[in-house]
Amino acid sequence: MDFKKLFRKDDKAVSPVIGVILMVAITVILAAAIGSSVFSKGTAESAPQASLDIKSAGSNNTNAYLKFEHLGGESINFEDSAVTKVMASVNGTDAVEIKATDLGTFDVGDVQTIMLSNTGGTPIISDVKGNTVNIKIIDAQTNQLICDKDVRF
Repeated sequence: MDFKKLFRKDDKAVSPVIGVILMVAITVILAAAIGSSVFSKGTAESAPQASLDIKSAGSNNTNAYLKFEHLGGESINFEDSAVTKVMASVNGTDAVEIKATDLGTFDVGDVQTIMLSNTGGTPIISDVKGNTVNIKIIDAQTNQLICDKDVRF
């Protein structure tokens, strides 16, 4: 038996094999790191989905009233303006947040009337006849639009 041939060092192919193994390992580690960062974000929150009808409920010399009706979908929490904001724009002017906290938690079938006033309770327009008011209901947590209606007085 020739011990020289038996224990002869033949490592010509070792370097390329180790290189390939290292490249595969680095690729797997990078894919895992990128995948975990992308999928750890979770699902994006969405605004409540609801069908609302907003109409004029009349006006007097100083105040205008809006009638809100919940036709279907999820409940909407109007109790806190940090959760849901109601914005009004008269004839295309800058939008003003209106006081809608009296609507409370608005469920399917609910119908309520509120005065068209800012959050301090002051009417936003004095002479409403013939005006169009754009009402936007916005989910304040996601900044997504829930409803957008034009109301003619």
